[in-house]
Amino acid sequence: MRYSLENKVLTIYLQGELNSYSAEPMGEEIDKIVASNEFDHLILDLESLRYISSAGLRIILKLRQTYPDIEVINASLEVYDVFQMTGFTSMMSVKKALRKVDVSKAEVIGDGFFSTVYRLDKDTIVKVFERTSDEEQIERELRLAKEAFVLGVPTAISYDIVKAGDKLGVCFEMLDCMSLKTAILTNKGRCKEYLDKYVALLKKINTTECFNPLIPDIKKYYFEKLEKIKPYLEDKYYQKLKTLLTNLEDRKTFVHGDCHFKNIMVQNDELLLIDMDTLSVGHPIFELAAIYAPYCAFNEDDPGNSERFFGISSEDAKKLYETVMNTLIMMTKSSKIRLKSLLIFIWCGGIARMSQITTNV
Repeated sequence: MRYSLENKVLTIYLQGELNSYSAEPMGEEIDKIVASNEFDHLILDLESLRYISSAGLRIILKLRQTYPDIEVINASLEVYDVFQMTGFTSMMSVKKALRKVDVSKAEVIGDGFFSTVYRLDKDTIVKVFERTSDEEQIERELRLAKEAFVLGVPTAISYDIVKAGDKLGVCFEMLDCMSLKTAILTNKGRCKEYLDKYVALLKKINTTECFNPLIPDIKKYYFEKLEKIKPYLEDKYYQKLKTLLTNLEDRKTFVHGDCHFKNIMVQNDELLLIDMDTLSVGHPIFELAAIYAPYCAFNEDDPGNSERFFGISSEDAKKLYETVMNTLIMMTKSSKIRLKSLLIFIWCGGIARMSQITTNV
């Protein structure tokens, strides 16, 4: 029986069938491995286990009595069903094996700093995470997306966490779709139409109320962020940002937090969000400040960023932001005072960016 010990985590790999005939010798071998290693956490990897009977379950139950935080991972659907039907999933951590998908020859329909979106077939796309291997973080994003979907925010329907090579991904049910970036760049005659839809989507997000305590408060996040960058700011900028944050009205409306046009898909002329890990609640000013960063601030810090990231010039990126912002301002009939505070807020954020402090956040 194979096992590995890394960072005080002992992983034992079970294989074949764990039934009444194999349970006793397999249990004895597990006991020997456990007794001969020093560890803080025990994991049973069932990727190669085809079957488990009640005799096998008793071995795992015995281990749980000694190691209450034991984890079972990579259980096949059939094996997982046995754990679920017998109540094991209610008393310990049991995770199903992730379905594997091949994206090596798949069409790339969207890409960004954190993820790449591939079309698997006519009905399915997969968002592959380039910079996280934390399954719990991805599951959290799916819960946030579900909450937004239930409350009427147009999000793509996700249904499966998968493995794409050594990376994690999420499958979405999408028929004929493309990123909003591609739609705008390849259908320039419809640019205004798409921008109007973009603005309508932002307005829908920023006017939808959510009182779920599991959805984070973006104002609190910005206060935490401000304290982290405090050592790198002149005191006058720190005090101005703190005052602006303090005086901003608290709201329970959604803020997407990264709603640029590469994180939106177009399906049957409807815009759908596929990137929800930054979803929070708060004032819409945070939304505009967030989209200001990729369209404008990153170019100030790194000239040419828009060409590399969006495929458009920095001038066009800035015009796109201004068009979206101005349309939103008109739609919401915001006062000049609120607009001024927004611009100051964004300007101060730009100063912080130019001071190269965000690398420490």
